[in-house]
Amino acid sequence: MKRIALALLGTLAAACAATPPPSTSAPQAPPTPESVTRAEPGGDAADPQAAALTRLLDSPWGLRPDKDDQLLLPLPDSDNWKRVRFWGVEHFVGFKYGNEHHALAAVFVQEAKGVPNLTSAECLKRFEAWGRPKVETFDVDFQPFGVKHARFRDKARIAFTMDGSLLLGFSRPEFSAAWSAYPIYPGACLISTIAVPWRKHPDLARRVRDRFVAEGFDQLEPKTETAPYRH
Repeated sequence: MKRIALALLGTLAAACAATPPPSTSAPQAPPTPESVTRAEPGGDAADPQAAALTRLLDSPWGLRPDKDDQLLLPLPDSDNWKRVRFWGVEHFVGFKYGNEHHALAAVFVQEAKGVPNLTSAECLKRFEAWGRPKVETFDVDFQPFGVKHARFRDKARIAFTMDGSLLLGFSRPEFSAAWSAYPIYPGACLISTIAVPWRKHPDLARRVRDRFVAEGFDQLEPKTETAPYRH
């Protein structure tokens, strides 16, 4: 069944607007360690985007908290992600990887009071209904969705994956994304999301997205028994 993607894709439009570095035929060497920064995790590599995405594939996972330490979000190369607020989308916490937005991660918490036996599927349904009008603005083109089933705290957890593109001025940038819902709070849903612009490297972007699905979504660590909120 066709599904409407998450509201984070609206935020992705702003990230994809960043101009990619020019193509180069220089040898692809990793960046020098001292050149790797939070602003540019690709450092001084000939192709900073490829270097940054490779770091996300090869680096160990770490945990980053929201500003009130209510939730720990797993991120590879975790020290080089910056906690940010994304415009136009109500969310609990967000992170970007580099000033060029090599990847974006965000967590949403949505009320679901009065729903008995809340499930991951129900949370996803509510999230998609909420996000539908937010992504329609960007004329998002969805390729076929993938579905991954797992468990979290002895409850079923569903993740969706997709590739797509969106209309941004006279261009149509492409991206890979995934999101998963956790029915772990009384009367509330938690949704974790990842989006990776393709620019010059669709295969690397897909592999980064798939690593979050295979490894990262299971490592999320809620620190409260009730739904977290921005203080």
